[in-house]
Amino acid sequence: MNRAGPDSRAQRLARLQQVRLLLREDSTQTPAAPRWLASAGAVLAGCAALMLSGALTPQRATASVQAPAAITWPASFARPARPDAARPAPRPARALPAPPMIALVIDDIGPARHWSERALALPAAVTLAILPFEDDAPAWTRQAKAGGHAVLLHMPMEPKGLENPGPGALLEALDPARNQARLAAALARVPGAIGINNHMGSRFTACAPCVREVAPVLASRNLVFLDSLTSPASAAGREIAKAGVPVIRRDVFLDDDNDPAAIRRQMRRAETRARSQGVAVVIAHPRPHTMQALAPWLRHLRESGIALVPLPAAMARREALRRKNPVRSARL
Repeated sequence: MNRAGPDSRAQRLARLQQVRLLLREDSTQTPAAPRWLASAGAVLAGCAALMLSGALTPQRATASVQAPAAITWPASFARPARPDAARPAPRPARALPAPPMIALVIDDIGPARHWSERALALPAAVTLAILPFEDDAPAWTRQAKAGGHAVLLHMPMEPKGLENPGPGALLEALDPARNQARLAAALARVPGAIGINNHMGSRFTACAPCVREVAPVLASRNLVFLDSLTSPASAAGREIAKAGVPVIRRDVFLDDDNDPAAIRRQMRRAETRARSQGVAVVIAHPRPHTMQALAPWLRHLRESGIALVPLPAAMARREALRRKNPVRSARL
C-alpha cells in the first residue's frame, strides 16, 4: 500500500490562503458585529490559522514518537532536597540491665572423693577450689579444667582453734621466706589455678604482716585472691590488694550449718544478696546435704533470672559496680 508523500510548500500556502478567503467571505456576509465580538473573532481566526499551520506541517511516516519534554518547575515550586544528615538519627538500642549474678565456689575438692566427683559434675560456671596436699591434687585439677571449671588453690592457713589445716599450711610463726616457699609449692600442685582462697586461716588472715609478706607471690603470677572471711578480723583482702592483686570477698557460706533447712535459708540469703548488690560470692563444700540441695537450687536460679557465673566474671561485675559507686570496693 502506497503512503501519501509530504505536502509541498506551495500546497500548504494555497490551503492557508483558502482559509483566509473563507474567513473574509464569512465576515462580509454577516451583519456587523459588535466591536468586542470582532476583536474576539480576529483572535479566534488567528488561533485557527496557527492550528491549521501546525496540522499542515509535514510528518514523515517513519518518524519515531518523541518523549514529551521534561517539565521545569519554577524555583518557588521546587521541592527542597532532604539530605540524610537532616534526618533524625535512629535512637540507640537501650542496654538491658545485667541480671543479678552468683559465683558459686566449692571448697575442699579432693578428700571426699565421691562428693568431689559430684562437684565436678556441676555446671562449668561453678568454680572449684582444690586442696594441694592430696596425692591426686594435680589429677583433680586436670579433671576440673577439662570440665570447663575455673580452679582455685584452696591454700591451707593457720586457724585460731585446734583444727589441723593440713600439711604445708601458712603459719604465723614462720618467717616470710618459708611461707612464700610453701605457697609456691602448693601452686605447683594445682597447675593453672587462677588464684587462691584460704582453707581455714582465721589466725593467719588476721595477721596483716603475714599476708602482706606472701602477697608478692600472687602478684608476680597475676593471680587473684578470694578472702573466704573465716575471721571477721581478716586483713587479707586489704593487705593483698595493696600489692596490686585483684581481691574479692565471700558473701555467704551455704553450709556452715549442715542441716538441710539451714542450707536452704542460706540459699535464699544468697539470692537476696545477689539482687541487692548485683553479685554475690557463695562458698559451699562437697558434703551430702549440700550436694543434694545444689542441683534444684541451680535450676531455681536460672528460672528466677539469676545468672550463675565463674568467679572472674563476678570479680569483673563487682569492679564495674565499684567504679559507678566508689564507696563499695572489690578491694576492701
